[in-house]
Amino acid sequence: MKKTLLIVVIFIINFQLHSQEYITADNFKFKFIKAKKAVGGNYVYTIKTTKDVKKVQVRYKMKSVSGEKDDFDPNKFYLVSDEYKKRIRPLDVRHNYAAGWIYIGFGHLVNFQPKDKKLKEWLSYKPEVKNTFNDYKIEGYQDVCPNINFGTKRKPKMASPYLDHKELKSCKVDLYFSLPKELKKFRIYYGTELISDNKIK
Repeated sequence: MKKTLLIVVIFIINFQLHSQEYITADNFKFKFIKAKKAVGGNYVYTIKTTKDVKKVQVRYKMKSVSGEKDDFDPNKFYLVSDEYKKRIRPLDVRHNYAAGWIYIGFGHLVNFQPKDKKLKEWLSYKPEVKNTFNDYKIEGYQDVCPNINFGTKRKPKMASPYLDHKELKSCKVDLYFSLPKELKKFRIYYGTELISDNKIK
């Protein structure tokens, strides 16, 4: 009985240590912190979801491989569900700065020149910034890119944006996804690299 208990304890400790290691993906490395049902928003904006889905938050600690500020591409994040055969772009990506508890987003980009006044407030056209989400398609899986209403309920202004880059060194990064309520298991990738295998209630 004591031997069994010892083996179980050692296994748990080793698993916890392994799960806290950084995983290198391109020019950054990531350490998983938590995954949970998302609540609230930030002081700039909140992207709401419909009642038939759940919004999920996944948080990582992130560091540049070089130890200096480097170009960070948030479009390389995506979620994979084997159950639903879908590859899903984040609804939003934010990182902390300053005191650490404030999280800010990335600029929203589209592949057209916005003409509507309301869209111009939120969306930019930068053809030199590539939408790299499209570089990591998985055969047999459907790509899902959320449509976001940048207008109002009465006058919706729909768009499916991608994100601008930033020069970052070390921070925490939050990913937000709109998922089916029944979905409990999924994987998160950055480019071709698996950075966490997640389970959520």
